[in-house]
Amino acid sequence: MRDTDLLIDNTKSLANLISSSLTETIISLDTEFLRERTYFPQLCLIQVATPQLTAYVDCLADLDLQPLLEYLLEPQRIWLLHSARQDLEVIHQHSDELPNQLIDSQIAAGLLGYAPQIGLQNLLEEVLNVKLDKTLARTNWADRPLPEPAIQYALDDVRYLSILWETLRSELEHRNRLGWLEEDCHLALNAPLVTPAVTLWARLKGLGSMEDSAKYAALSLVEWREKCAQKLNRPRRWILSDALLLRIARTLPTTQKKLASIAEMPQHLTERFGAEILAATTNHEQSERTSFIEKQLDKPRPDKNKLKQLQDDFKRRAQELGIHPEILATRKELSELIVGTASGRVAKGGWRWDVLSDLV
Repeated sequence: MRDTDLLIDNTKSLANLISSSLTETIISLDTEFLRERTYFPQLCLIQVATPQLTAYVDCLADLDLQPLLEYLLEPQRIWLLHSARQDLEVIHQHSDELPNQLIDSQIAAGLLGYAPQIGLQNLLEEVLNVKLDKTLARTNWADRPLPEPAIQYALDDVRYLSILWETLRSELEHRNRLGWLEEDCHLALNAPLVTPAVTLWARLKGLGSMEDSAKYAALSLVEWREKCAQKLNRPRRWILSDALLLRIARTLPTTQKKLASIAEMPQHLTERFGAEILAATTNHEQSERTSFIEKQLDKPRPDKNKLKQLQDDFKRRAQELGIHPEILATRKELSELIVGTASGRVAKGGWRWDVLSDLV
């Protein structure tokens, strides 16, 4: 690869980038964005690499990104990324579309026995003996002009991806696991890009010890918080912390005065959103919400001994396959297998079912 390191910050340079890459099928991509102070990520850079060039597109320049997005979303194009989820989210925010095909080198690495969620820097060092600078991960990507070390850091995230992929692809082919990768990347493309409110609700610490009415209220408040955070484009924790959300759900205040009396309730929160919070807690027992929660509460639970035995069996099978157990299945997925509600990664018909069905 020639280290062209092109800066794309005007219409002409963008057109040249696209025209020089028209014959490429696999495009290495990465993004740099900020979201510490916002709900939605602020796209700052898109890094692009092919065997002929590396380039970074300045998304904060006076530049129409539509031609680039249209080029990337052409049906024949395959996106090569590492740990793709957040990059897919931020690009989808601007395009409302996703590619037809994805190669995620982190997923590929997991199928070859590398650590789950392995970072690109560690993977490049282990596979290609390429050592990258890790000190610039916290760069403010909205700064202009960007310092040269930050630019090189961003470009390094795509510079070696195609070489890395060829090495991983060869090993996957040797182990007859290219089909596994295709299946898992398809699942990644179809996963929700924005975490559903019900998932955020289920993650609340302390939810299990609450009364049913408080659980209903907590879900109602999570739903309200998501809508509010999206409307204001602010992090959800800035609107309402999980701890305070649960205190409100347990208290179920019916007046502004009662809401304001909750421990550590900020005055500005009551003044600005008090009526909306009270409306959420008042309407917490809507039939759809209660029906959903009752289904969650009534889910069949696996026998502990059977689950432990299955976990041990899966660990042995993962060891035989040379991969980490969580790549094969999570504890939650194993529980669903035992009670007959398996879906997603371990559903019948997928590669995991093929290598695990004799254990169930």
